[in-house]
Amino acid sequence: MLFAQGLKQFARSRSTPERRRILIGLKNNTTLALDVPDFGVAQIKTKPNALARILLAHAAFRVSMQPDEATDDGFVDRCAAEVNAIALFFPDLRSEAIHICFTAWLAFVCVMDDFLETLPLPEQEAVLIETIEIVLSRPSHVKSNPVSVPTVRDKKVQGLARALVNHCTRYLSPPTAHAFLRAASNVLRAHIDEVRFLEGRIQNDLPTYMSVRSRTIALDPFFEVLKREYLPAEWQFDTAWENLQLEVGCAAGLQNDLIGLGRDLENGEQLNAVIVLLRALGGDVEDPEKTLLTQCIDIVTAKHNQSVIRALDYAEQINQAAQQASSAPAAAAAVTDVVRSILLLSETHLRWCSSAKRYHLKAGSDPWIQDGGIGNKPTSDPNPTSTSSTSVPSPSVTQMVQSRGIIHGLPVYASTPETQGLTAIVTGATGVSGYQLVKVLAASPSRWSKIYCLSSRPPPPNFYSDLLDPSSSSNLVSDQALLRERVIHIQVDFFSPPEVISRTLLAAISTPVDHVFYFSYHQPPPKSDSVLDLWADPDRLSSLNSQMFTNFLSALSLSPQEQTLRPRRRFLLQTGTKHYAFYLGPARVPALESDPRVPLCRNFYYEQEDALARFCRGSPTATSCRFIVARPSYVVGAVRDGTLNHLLGMGIYASVQRRLGARLEFPGGYDAWTREQVQSTGMLNAYFEEWCALAGDGVAGDEAFNIHDGGCFTWGRAWEMLAGWYGVGWEPPADESDDDDEKSDKKYRVVKMVGESPRGYGPQATLKSTFSLLEWSLRPEVEAAWRELAAEHDLVLDPFDDRYRARIFSFADSALIGDAPMTTSIAKARKAGFFGTVDSYHSIFQTFHDMARLKLIVPPVVKQYES
Repeated sequence: MLFAQGLKQFARSRSTPERRRILIGLKNNTTLALDVPDFGVAQIKTKPNALARILLAHAAFRVSMQPDEATDDGFVDRCAAEVNAIALFFPDLRSEAIHICFTAWLAFVCVMDDFLETLPLPEQEAVLIETIEIVLSRPSHVKSNPVSVPTVRDKKVQGLARALVNHCTRYLSPPTAHAFLRAASNVLRAHIDEVRFLEGRIQNDLPTYMSVRSRTIALDPFFEVLKREYLPAEWQFDTAWENLQLEVGCAAGLQNDLIGLGRDLENGEQLNAVIVLLRALGGDVEDPEKTLLTQCIDIVTAKHNQSVIRALDYAEQINQAAQQASSAPAAAAAVTDVVRSILLLSETHLRWCSSAKRYHLKAGSDPWIQDGGIGNKPTSDPNPTSTSSTSVPSPSVTQMVQSRGIIHGLPVYASTPETQGLTAIVTGATGVSGYQLVKVLAASPSRWSKIYCLSSRPPPPNFYSDLLDPSSSSNLVSDQALLRERVIHIQVDFFSPPEVISRTLLAAISTPVDHVFYFSYHQPPPKSDSVLDLWADPDRLSSLNSQMFTNFLSALSLSPQEQTLRPRRRFLLQTGTKHYAFYLGPARVPALESDPRVPLCRNFYYEQEDALARFCRGSPTATSCRFIVARPSYVVGAVRDGTLNHLLGMGIYASVQRRLGARLEFPGGYDAWTREQVQSTGMLNAYFEEWCALAGDGVAGDEAFNIHDGGCFTWGRAWEMLAGWYGVGWEPPADESDDDDEKSDKKYRVVKMVGESPRGYGPQATLKSTFSLLEWSLRPEVEAAWRELAAEHDLVLDPFDDRYRARIFSFADSALIGDAPMTTSIAKARKAGFFGTVDSYHSIFQTFHDMARLKLIVPPVVKQYES
């Protein structure tokens, strides 16, 4: 059939990709070095009439969109090129119906883009709003330009949309068509954000641009069809898919921008990542200085390559989860197939856009990119030899780091418009984690111009004075009055209705918020002296903390001024290692961020993450602030109001034992003495969380990171040090042979944890102890000794108050008693580019002195740390 000449088919040679470095030379003598997940896709010999029906259907669709086009000489060639593009994008696709719809979507997007460029920006927005209503067959609910909404005179794009809907609903099942059209409407919403970006109505910076670009690249409708058609129902809506799709969309969008840069500079185009960054750095877009232009290209190239790396990581996580969760091999295989089809776009889209843009090759370029387009040398061999592409090692990266006190390897930030004059909300700002972040942000006044500190109680007396402590950082402002203008405390109760919270915040916050950091937590008191009782009521714990969080999220969205309160860039939620259910028994160690959730009981961390994902996806501007979840372990730090601190009970124990002339006895057994844990210093966590917000190249958003001090830790070593710091003797765990001695007062009590372990196999944990610190605190002589010490040292904390006793001592017991290791991996944070580290033992020593300075405990007798 002559009509079908020029059609091409493609095949991949690998089931799993190899990460490859592709070198592409642009006409300005710049070489791009782009990483791709290479599946070895190559053109194969086309079977006779293989794509003929698809071409005929597509030609009919093209005519329905633009009837006059059918008489053009190049009409059939254009139709064939679009059919070939989908064949390249999805070499595994065998469904003619899906191929027909995908080709129609590609044509629609291209024609729509060309027409929108002829319209003024306000009219573009009005056209897009009407088009969304046609695609969804209902009102769009997109807020229009508050200044004016022009009358739409030309209905061409709306006509294109009607043709698309009619065409695709004939070929797709109703559920699949619904998913496809919903995703298509989201692409149109992204184009509205593009208009608002150009008009300056939303943040005009690189992160916002990339959020928009990852959606206007228009890949999600493809992906939603594949998921709906081929995935088991329970796998269609997992947030991991959204992360994978996001990274592939980012990579594809940046491929277009990088390869089309020369043309965009010539044409005065504003919507290009390199040009957006160049403008932000003060460059002349019309006549860019070569060094600055090269720097911008390198930064955007690095962002592309990081998106590819993250896409590969997400693909691996999804495949692993499918293998672990699915008892049906067919279901796991379906997941793998869809993951592969999505990931393939990072490779095949680069091939497609390279052939469509002006460029020339440099020595060392990958041979699959050739002058004249893709696939000039068809082969019937679906398994190309090693001449196809050359693997190169990952590029070496030099990164400047610095030390702040005892913390080392911290990032150094360039002074750019994106890192200046920022506004942050910090919740739980008087707690041990929130206050450390306030300290970090307050230390950089040019970077953080407004910091709104939220807590349910008034700030303690030292709240501002400690921010001025010159020993904390050399960058702290020296004038407290000036500090109070920049660091603003707001007392607000998150158990209040969202309307009340919103009014309270809007009364104090007038500038748009860039970042939100959420640390708020409510711990109900234990009902007994058991170490198990601290988290023994997961329903109550979850209900309270989920209620606080969702009330806060709702408050950010309630008023007409929602864009003032909603973060424009990042929303960081700090959770912790309870995500991995260590408190329920032995879990997989080291815990990885990709580990599946543990559904043994209700866990509010999961509920908070899901609520946050919905909140960010539901941004009214659709610029979708990106979320980060930080998961520290036991937090090391000191604040005046922080009684939920595992070190506080130990400091009280050491000082009272010294007063009583007694030794430090360890409450747990030898398994607890030697088991490895990790500690998470609050200041290090805060530096990490600031780094996440400032979007280092490795942090795309919508992901979680473990964070801890970077070294191993045991209480056996720390116990000896604690005794030395307080000048008392110490005892190791009791000898288990004492259990056979009727006269021994050191017999172990053994509590076997019930139920299945979090790792899903093997024995449950055993809690073995001779006493607990909570029980110790109930002895009359202990409280009497503390009263004497409190009077001598002017201490302000009464740990024997019923409001605090259980929190203080049960939390310490939870760290000291138990036999299961509790470690998490921070490899992901390291790979992303954060290298901060601190000696946990030194940090704990400093924390005891900080608690003493705050008049919470008696100071150690040792003043200088020695390792």
